[in-house]
Amino acid sequence: MNPAVRMLSNRQQAYLDAMDIGVWSLREPVGPEAPLAGNLAQLKLGPGSSGILLVCAADTDSASRLANDISRVLGGSPVWAWPFTDPDAVNLSRAIDENLFTTVAIFGRQLATQLFDGELPAHLNSAKLVLLPSMQDIQGRAVSRRELWLTLCRSGMLELG
Repeated sequence: MNPAVRMLSNRQQAYLDAMDIGVWSLREPVGPEAPLAGNLAQLKLGPGSSGILLVCAADTDSASRLANDISRVLGGSPVWAWPFTDPDAVNLSRAIDENLFTTVAIFGRQLATQLFDGELPAHLNSAKLVLLPSMQDIQGRAVSRRELWLTLCRSGMLELG
């Protein structure tokens, strides 16, 4: 068995096998891993099924009217997540790999600083990382709502007709 196959979850491997897609792996890492902060990099994932993971500061943010509006704008069913310290929490890197997320959007620079040591990298594993204004800023400031819209468009998260 190819060693790269063992790195995939059983579900991922089953999808690839069903589509008759072989798995390739790089012999060397592409670049340095993004340094995740210790315990704060653990997340609780909410329901959803798209390739977009939206990380907010608290579970109440993901249940807000604003979160519903953002989900509708993005279409599909993005997955919401928030920092969570519990045995059921999942590491962000593992969540990306197991759920095949292609984009991870983090609401607020403070939260991004909590999740990563240092500067927010452009990618983590196979996912593009996108920094959005905080949920509180989006709710209270028109400038932040415009910044959210522009970032969604520029990042490719929002496909305009």
